[in-house]
Parts: sequence; structure tokens; C-alpha cells
Amino acid sequence: MCTPSTATAPDVPILRILSLAAGVIVFVAQDVIIKLLSGTYPLHEMLFIRCITGVPFVLAIAIAQRNPAAFRVHRAGIARGVLHFISFSCYYLALAVLPIAEVTTLYYANPLFITALSVPLLGDTVGLRRWAAVLVGFAGVVVVLQPDTGTLDPAMLVALRAAFTYALSMLVTRKAGRQVPATGFALHSIAILLVLSSLAGLAIGDGRLDPGDDVGLGYLLRAWSFPRGLDLVLLAATGPISAVGFLLLAQAYRVAPPSLVTPFEFSSLPVAVLTGYLFFGDLPASDR
Repeated sequence: MCTPSTATAPDVPILRILSLAAGVIVFVAQDVIIKLLSGTYPLHEMLFIRCITGVPFVLAIAIAQRNPAAFRVHRAGIARGVLHFISFSCYYLALAVLPIAEVTTLYYANPLFITALSVPLLGDTVGLRRWAAVLVGFAGVVVVLQPDTGTLDPAMLVALRAAFTYALSMLVTRKAGRQVPATGFALHSIAILLVLSSLAGLAIGDGRLDPGDDVGLGYLLRAWSFPRGLDLVLLAATGPISAVGFLLLAQAYRVAPPSLVTPFEFSSLPVAVLTGYLFFGDLPASDR
């Protein structure tokens, strides 16, 4: 019989990396749907529908695993859920204004944040090769920001804020990964997103604050409307997509050191560039 250390050691560098790469690529499909419909439905309604359709999927997996820890309330799970709400809200606000490839590239500042913060917060040791991998990826973020032009779209800062809060959520995942299973983290995130998006809908979902002529604010403040036909199918699909993504990312960060897996956050960038071009005809910085 293998000891725990010998049984799990091969799993960390291979399966965790594959899990993270698959998770970030899965979310690209959701990005396409969100961007396609961002001119019609408000952000908090999209989050609400995503949660409603994602809950049964995660619950089914949690029940099948028969792990009581997945259903316990954990402070780490709550903190991660709140950070996810902030991160995804900022990300989708930026996505409504900027090309998918551009937002995705800016969002990939998060591996640098995760790697840097994992040293003081988790006590990780980061080698030169891992720093080099993260910094090479971050160079793409600098290229997109175009500091030499003297202009900076405020939506870019919103995307960077999304990256920072996402990085914090992954560090929370790693910190409490031994106590909270991946399904537990996924259930916490979906529950928090559901509650907060519901509260947002009750507070501003009647559209009384909709400015009408501002794309970003309109996406945040327009009135809720019931989706029909293909719109309903696409929005309903974001639930299972996000559930799969949540589970894969949580599984990757629960056990593996963040500095090991974070460079593979960049796996979805080529996919994001390709889908952004195919669906919207845009590329990073193509409109500036």
C-alpha cells in the first residue's frame, strides 16, 4: 500500500496543472456568452442566472462524493466567495467594454499577484524559473496597457482589480485547502454570488438608475428582463460552465503550491485571442 506522500506526490505537479489549465480554458466559453449578451441584460442578472443553473450541477457532484465537509460553512469559503463576486463583477464590467483577448491578457496579471503574495502570506519559496515564467506572461499585460501612449482606458484598471481579487481568492483556497474540499469551495462561491446578485437585483434591478447612453454603467444598472429563446439557453449554459471551472480551479489550488500552478493560468490566452477574433473580430489593443 502506498503511503499518502507517495500516492499524492505525482498527482500534484501533473493533475493539478492540467486541472488549472482546463479550468481557465473552460471559462473562455462563458466569456463569449457574457460578452455577446452584455448589451441586453444587466451584470447582476447574468450572475444570478449563472448561479441558479450551476447549483444543481455542483450539488450533484457534492452528493455523489458523499463528503460532509463540502456542506459545512467555512469562513475561508465565505471570504473566497466574496472575493469571487468582486473579481467576476469587475471582470465582466471590463468585458462589456474591451475585447475578450485584451481583458483576458490584463486579467493575467493575477499569476504575478499570486506568486508575489504567496511568499509572505503562505511562506512559499519561489524559484527563479517560476518567477521567469510569470514575468514573461506579465510582459503581455504591459504590452496591452501600452504605457508609452499616455492613454489608459479606465476599464483596464477594472480588469486589473479583477485580477488582484481573484489572486487573493486563490490564496485563500490554498490556505484552507486541507479543510475545505473543491466542491465545498464551489458551493460557497455559488451561494455567495447568488445572494449578492439577488440583493443587487432587488436594489437596482428595476432600471431606475440606468443612464441609457453609458455602456459600462448601463451594463451594471439596466433593468432585469426575462431572457427568451437562444438567450435563455446561452445564459443557462453559463451555470454548468462556471461550475466546472470553479471545481477545476479549486482542485488545482487546494493542494499544489500557487507558485507551481499559476504560470499555467496563461493557458487560455491563445484560446481567448482566437475566440475574440472569430466571434467579435477583435484583438488586443485593436481598437486603439
